[in-house]
Amino acid sequence: MFQFFTKNSANFKGLLFILGVVIIAVIFWYTQEVVNTLKEKSTEYIQFRIKIFEANINNPDADSDVGFFFNEVIRNVDYPIIYTDSNDNPQSWVNISSRLDTLNNFNTLSHQDSLFLMHMFSEISAENKPIAITYQGTILGYYYYGFPAEIYKIRNLPYITILVGLIFILFGYLGFAYIKKSEQRHIWVGMAKETAHQLGTPLSSLSGWLELIKLDGDKLDTAVEEMTNDLSRLNKIANRFSKIGSIPDLKASPVLEIVKNVVNYYQRRIPNINKHLELSIENGNDYSVQINKDLFEWVLENLIKNAIDAIEGKNGFIRIDLHPSANEKFIDIDIIDSGKGVSVSNRKNIFKPGFSTKKRGWGLGLSLAKRIVEEYHQGKLILLESRPGEGSTFRISIMKSL
Repeated sequence: MFQFFTKNSANFKGLLFILGVVIIAVIFWYTQEVVNTLKEKSTEYIQFRIKIFEANINNPDADSDVGFFFNEVIRNVDYPIIYTDSNDNPQSWVNISSRLDTLNNFNTLSHQDSLFLMHMFSEISAENKPIAITYQGTILGYYYYGFPAEIYKIRNLPYITILVGLIFILFGYLGFAYIKKSEQRHIWVGMAKETAHQLGTPLSSLSGWLELIKLDGDKLDTAVEEMTNDLSRLNKIANRFSKIGSIPDLKASPVLEIVKNVVNYYQRRIPNINKHLELSIENGNDYSVQINKDLFEWVLENLIKNAIDAIEGKNGFIRIDLHPSANEKFIDIDIIDSGKGVSVSNRKNIFKPGFSTKKRGWGLGLSLAKRIVEEYHQGKLILLESRPGEGSTFRISIMKSL
């Protein structure tokens, strides 16, 4: 089962990556289409203005002063323009740079300014095919032009988007890796403490019975019986931990019998915790479900122990109710307690590894229980209801046997 979820998690991440690439490709394509459309519109506008100018200067009745062209056409545009003579020598320009725009005479430029102007001329000439300016069949010069600054900004937008996206992905990946590493650390620490806790009780009991045998040999028969129970408990704990991370065997089992075993186990131990708690099974109907007995008992033990810890006073109750779910394909097992409840702010965190509201808790019980129910048994474990100061209800939904 672990391999199944790992594989599906990897597939999901791969799908998200492909989806991200497709979205970026669509944005890139759409932006380029918009840029190309704007370029075409800009070129059409430029060509239209030049045709008007040519019509004026070729009209014998019109003023054919070429300076009019620079004053009315070049100076009033918002895109880079270089006008050259018929030999491609720059004669006039605008929107090249704030410095060069004030020095609109090539012969007065410094060497450095001339190099910069020629560099810009090379870039602009690569952008668009120049438009020839003619007068009565003679080429007066060429009109080299770029595009408005907004077009360049839009054209660079996909690259900026990709860069920003990559930065977010990088920080997201680093953050996710840190969170995952922290979560794994909590899991390992919690698992180690859970192991020590699980083994501690039967081991302490065995030590106590050995001491009792040494002090009073007449207690041998009773001690052997209890020590046998403790050894069985140790074997059960070993089986539980051996099944974590592997695919457990699920068998059709009577769920009521398993619930009774866990309830009886805690009923014998409740007097030792100095609380008067009523631990009972509300509904005695039995149902056959597909479960692994050892792991499912572990789930019930964690939930009942969590309910016991939630009852802060000396008195309280824990009730377990078994009934068919609404769709009748599942059996619902409700663990109802009269504890302090779960605050609204903590409800989304209670199943996260490492989260605990108890001073001595390590935050693994509910997380482990949820993993066993949902990943190993294809069931569901949820906090069905909780009211601060009144109690909580956890629900296990487990599939019926066919």
